[in-house]
Amino acid sequence: MALGTLHQTITTGAVFAPDVWSNELQIAREDNLVMAKLVKRRDVDVKTAGATLELPFVSNINANAKTANTEVTFNAPTETKVTVTLNRHFESSFLIEDRLDIQSQYDLAQQYREKAGFALAKQVDTDLTGLYSGLTQTTGTGMTSLTEANVVRAIQYLDDANAPESDRAFVVKPATMNHLRQISRFTEYQMVNDGSAPMIGGQGGMVRNVFGVPIYMSTNIAQVSGTPGIVHNLLFHRDFAVLAMQKDVSIERERKATWLGTAYVGSALWGYAELRDDHGIDVRTVVNT
Repeated sequence: MALGTLHQTITTGAVFAPDVWSNELQIAREDNLVMAKLVKRRDVDVKTAGATLELPFVSNINANAKTANTEVTFNAPTETKVTVTLNRHFESSFLIEDRLDIQSQYDLAQQYREKAGFALAKQVDTDLTGLYSGLTQTTGTGMTSLTEANVVRAIQYLDDANAPESDRAFVVKPATMNHLRQISRFTEYQMVNDGSAPMIGGQGGMVRNVFGVPIYMSTNIAQVSGTPGIVHNLLFHRDFAVLAMQKDVSIERERKATWLGTAYVGSALWGYAELRDDHGIDVRTVVNT
């Protein structure tokens, strides 16, 4: 028997089908931030005061042959310094009105506090990855994928500069990680002495190493648009850059009665600079299409 028009449907009974909101929020994914923990830190020098931080260098001096009955030859190097200007003052803030705070089933203040802290930390990471532009040593043209030869050449740059073998790092964009995964010497079981592929495992962004240099993957590595686009991966020793956090990331809470809401203001203050140019290499690769 065919239905008539006098029956209940999802339209007439819509009031019985409520909207159900999940208890779980879907949080925006965040970049893997690694640079701040891999470069030289001088936070302690600037915590109490100062608009700049001066880092002087001590040069090597020469050994001179001594000729009988003559005076020694004094070394008198002209020394240099690196100045870190503490002018990176950033904020990330938001205000939640009372009605939203009262009626929301979610702890919005906590969620956005974490996002504000991340936004500030990401700016620090962006500053440090942007130091590629001042480096004089490069490998790769940015027109091709990463090659083993380019990695080896970059490591040689550090060796030539007498950079310690400890505290080295290779920070790459996912596109470059793709290239590494396709180099058989780094991934095939039979090529690895300890019997495990070096691109497997790790935590906190680290995916083992190549030739003893730990690899970190981060989408925050600089990428310059073009045809093709160029990725500026960084292979470096810790002393290639210095970071001085004068005010660590913090979130302040303030009641705004005239707005009937609560404001949350995150802020941080820091300075950064390239410290040793020969301790950093811009490893250029092409962007995967």
